Amino acid sequence: MDELSLLGFQFEPLKLEQHRALDEFLKKHPQPLTGYTFATLAAWQGLFQYAWVFAEPEILLVSCILEPDQRRHLMQPMEKLTPSLSQKLLEGAAALPYPLKIIGVSDYFLGQNPDFVKSFATREDRAVSNYLYSANLLSQLPGRKYAKKRNLLAQASGLYRWSVEKLTGATTDSCLEVLNSIQQEEHPQVEGMLERELAALDCTLRHFDEFRQQGLFIAVNGRPVAFSIFETINPTTIAVHFERALRSYKGLYQVVNWETAKIVEAQGFQFINREEDLGDPGLRDAKLSYHPIQIIPAYELDYLKI
Repeated sequence: MDELSLLGFQFEPLKLEQHRALDEFLKKHPQPLTGYTFATLAAWQGLFQYAWVFAEPEILLVSCILEPDQRRHLMQPMEKLTPSLSQKLLEGAAALPYPLKIIGVSDYFLGQNPDFVKSFATREDRAVSNYLYSANLLSQLPGRKYAKKRNLLAQASGLYRWSVEKLTGATTDSCLEVLNSIQQEEHPQVEGMLERELAALDCTLRHFDEFRQQGLFIAVNGRPVAFSIFETINPTTIAVHFERALRSYKGLYQVVNWETAKIVEAQGFQFINREEDLGDPGLRDAKLSYHPIQIIPAYELDYLKI
């Protein structure tokens, strides 16, 4: 079987030159989880080896490789499945020599396709569930529950003065300076998921304007020390894809978070999606410390062989 043939469809490998057609479709069909923008798919192509096909004019299928399993699975289809497509997918899943997985599935999809979902075991994947915040709360940090964050910002302002600059395709070298400083000062082990995230970040920086990203960088005495990269995922929500800061500057992660939230709110967005924690306890604690208004569940569907 052709490695890009799946469920009766011939998929096409995701390529950068396809961004215009696919980006237009994905923006027309926004999803609550953050993996469904062309920028995200292209950035993580090296890991997941995405391929795509329009199963019907308004239904996009994206297949992927899930390490260490080198067999093809599916991301959540977009949008609601027609009865004929649902039947074709289930027949294709039954014919596979392995149980098909569908990943990144939202509550919305489960509610739209109850009959289809009955053929799968449904498991919430907490590690890739998304953290949703109020842009207003993150920009204002009001009340007792944000007292520690305000205290860290106050300490930071007493230790150094920072400036905030808009990130553009012409100024992405500032991000590379931050990454180089982190490597030289903090010596992180660049392997596993960190290595893959840095590859995704490198792709995003090289195609920053093409991918329609936004961002900012923080400088202290002219030296870039932190940055964030974000994009619109639906009319009310911005997703923060990348954030880096030098830990030698006390409170700098709180600074870049706060400055990002102020920009997002000023643009009229209500929510900030800060993506998943990947099951990392430290990252989970950090995300919970900002008091999300919702943890958007992500599900994995596993086909039930009869």
